[in-house]
Amino acid sequence: MLDKNEIKKLNHLRKEAEKEKKRRRITEPRFTFQMDSRTKKITISYSIPVDGGLDEKNNRIVRKKQTKIYLKNVYVDDVDVILNNIQNYADEILRDINVKYKSIGNDKDTLHHWQRVYTENPKRRGNIEVSENTIRNDYSAIQDLIDWVSQFKPKYLNIWNWVKDGRDVLLEYFKYRQEVGGKRKKWSDGGVNSSYRRLRAFVNFIGEKVEGFPQQLLNKMPIKRTKVKTESFTSMEMELIIQFMEENKENPKWLWFIPIFKVLLETGMRVSEVVSMKIRDIDVKERKCKIVGKGKKERWVYLRSNSLWKIIEKQIYDEEGKIRTDTDWVFWSYYHQPQYGIWRLVERKHKPINTSGVQHKSKDMFRELRLSDKLTTHSTRRFFITEMLKKTNGNIPLVAQLVGHNTWDVVRLYTKDVVDENMDLNVGLFE
Repeated sequence: MLDKNEIKKLNHLRKEAEKEKKRRRITEPRFTFQMDSRTKKITISYSIPVDGGLDEKNNRIVRKKQTKIYLKNVYVDDVDVILNNIQNYADEILRDINVKYKSIGNDKDTLHHWQRVYTENPKRRGNIEVSENTIRNDYSAIQDLIDWVSQFKPKYLNIWNWVKDGRDVLLEYFKYRQEVGGKRKKWSDGGVNSSYRRLRAFVNFIGEKVEGFPQQLLNKMPIKRTKVKTESFTSMEMELIIQFMEENKENPKWLWFIPIFKVLLETGMRVSEVVSMKIRDIDVKERKCKIVGKGKKERWVYLRSNSLWKIIEKQIYDEEGKIRTDTDWVFWSYYHQPQYGIWRLVERKHKPINTSGVQHKSKDMFRELRLSDKLTTHSTRRFFITEMLKKTNGNIPLVAQLVGHNTWDVVRLYTKDVVDENMDLNVGLFE
C-alpha cells in the first residue's frame, strides 16, 4: 500500500503529465502513471488488444487487456525525467499496440503465408531469378522452423510476435536442433549456419514487403561461422588415385566413372555441373564449355589440355566423326551391370548420369584405396583451386572466375605455396 505522501506525489506527477500531453498534443495512446507499492518504481499502465476468438458470424472478437511498462530506475520524484521522455513513452506504447493489433487473426501475417510468397515465385527481387535448388532448400529450412514453432512456440507462427523477441526464439530453436536433433540427427555448426543464412534472408524479405515490420530483424546474430575446408588430396593420395584410374580404365565396373572423375580434377567443376554438360554448349574451336552454375550464373570452363579434350571428343563425336545427335548430354546415363557372370551395358541416352551416382562411386574408389573418410567429390574442386593458384602464380581473380565464385574470399584461403608462373587453364594431371 502507498502512504498519503506517496499518493500525493503520484497525483502531482499525473497532473503534470496530463499537462505535458496537452502541450505536446498527445491524444493517443491513452496511458497513465502508477507506482509499484513494493519497489516504489513508476510504471505506465495502458490497454492492449487481445484475440477474443470468433463470434457466431465468424467475425474476429477483439478485447482489451491492461498491461504495464516498468520504467527502469524512475521514481515518483523524477517528474522532470518523466516529462522529458513522455513522447518516447507514447511512441513505445503505440508501437506495442500496433503490433498487437496486427498479431490478431490475419492469415497474411503468418509464417505459412510468407513461406508460400517467398518460395512460389523465383523472382523475389526485381528480375533476379533464384534457382529451383535454392527455392527447394529455402522451403525446407522455413518448414523446419514452422514445425518446431508449431510444437513449442505456437504464437510465433504470427510474424508480428517476432518483432519483440524473435531473435531469442531463433537462438532457442538452433540450440534445440543441436542438443536434441532434427528429423535425422543433431545439427552441426555448419547446419545451424546454413539454416540461419536462409531464415535471415526470409525474414529480411518480409521486412521489405510488410509496412511496419522491422527490416534486418535477424542480422548480426551470434551464430558461429563454419570454417571453410581447404584441405584436399595429399600427393600420395593423388598418386594412388592416378594409378588406380590407369589400371582400371578398361574395367567395366569403372569405365563410365573414370572419365568424369578426370574432368572433375582437371576443371574444378561441381559434380552437378559436369553431369549437366550439354553437347550444344561445347565450343569445339575454343575447347571450352558454357556452364550454368549456382544461382544460374554462367561461366566458361576451359578444356584445353590434350588429355582432357580427348575425353570430351570421345563423348561428343560418334563413330563416323560427326557431332552426336542421339543425346543432348556429354555424359549420358550409361554403366555396366554384372549379370550371369558377364557385364551388360545399361544405357539411357535421354537422361544424364545421376549426381549421386558419381558421388557414391567416388566413395567406393576412396574406400578401395583406403583413403581418408573425409574425402568427397568436392575434394576435387579444392584440389583444382590449390593447383591452379600454383600454376597461375596466385592469380586469385582468374581462379575465382574459373570455379564460379562471386567473390575472391574463398579462393584467397587457398593461397599457401604459390610459386609457379604457368598460365595453363587445366591441372594437366593426365598429360
